[in-house]
Amino acid sequence: MTISARRHLWPLAIVVLAIVVVVAALPGLREQFAQSARIISPMAVLVTLPGQVLAFLLCAAALSALRPGVSFRSSLASRVLRDAGGNLLVFFPGLGEAIGARALVLSGGTTRAAITASTLDVIAEGIAQIPYALLAVVVLPQLLHPASFRFVSPPIVAIVVALLGIAMLIGWIAVRSAGPSRLIERIRTEWTKSRADWATRRRGMVIAIILHFIAWAIGGLQLWAAAQVLGIPLDLFPAIVIESAAYAARAIIFFIPAGLAVQEGALIFACAAFGIGTVPALALALVLRLRDVICGLPLLYWPMLEYRNIARTKARN
Repeated sequence: MTISARRHLWPLAIVVLAIVVVVAALPGLREQFAQSARIISPMAVLVTLPGQVLAFLLCAAALSALRPGVSFRSSLASRVLRDAGGNLLVFFPGLGEAIGARALVLSGGTTRAAITASTLDVIAEGIAQIPYALLAVVVLPQLLHPASFRFVSPPIVAIVVALLGIAMLIGWIAVRSAGPSRLIERIRTEWTKSRADWATRRRGMVIAIILHFIAWAIGGLQLWAAAQVLGIPLDLFPAIVIESAAYAARAIIFFIPAGLAVQEGALIFACAAFGIGTVPALALALVLRLRDVICGLPLLYWPMLEYRNIARTKARN
């Protein structure tokens, strides 16, 4: 994407956040938010953590399969720091990935191996998300039925419509500014650069995609566990479908930092397809955000890695 296109994206992203803030200020939605907050219990957040730990282990195994040149333990630290940066440093897109790659270097890996493995890992995770996100198609027939909308409050509908409209506008601007031929040429150039790395890591890439798909599915298990604690009637498969819809929307409307309001809106709509109202659905969305905050705390470990690296460098000199 060109610099001129990026200049258009920032104002549009600000407009989106402004719309979310204005709509969220409506008294009815504030009351629903307060009701959802009262439903949440610490145990509902805690029961999601074992599943998240398992997802971290799977994602670390996926990264390790791509041969970053460090131990599994270091791959795990890299993955945890990457997600922590992505969850907490939401207004700096890509910083989580940069921190994860930097952690690999600080753990003894070479810069080239760290960047290559991290880049391929991001691609593998994106590929794995495609079939997982397609599970969201299950909710479409229910959403097309007018009866489902009685479970969704009007402010939520307003947010979703506004975000979809602006997402279409941003997509049009991006395509127009890049141009089809320029976009194809860029893809061809990037493929040429990475073809050698792909050849040496082909088997690891397949393993990484499979592991990431399982890790995505575990997210639905976490949502189901939280629902059981909160007393929300939600079976395991619908929970997986609902979670896939939330993260599919977050991937599509990627320009919103951390999918703020996008993830919540999609989750509320998906819950409506299974007869779950806005208040309990919003409570589940808040549980996922609180989980992300807790899992973001390891970001405090990153400065320690940098300090140790500086100390080692000084000792050698």
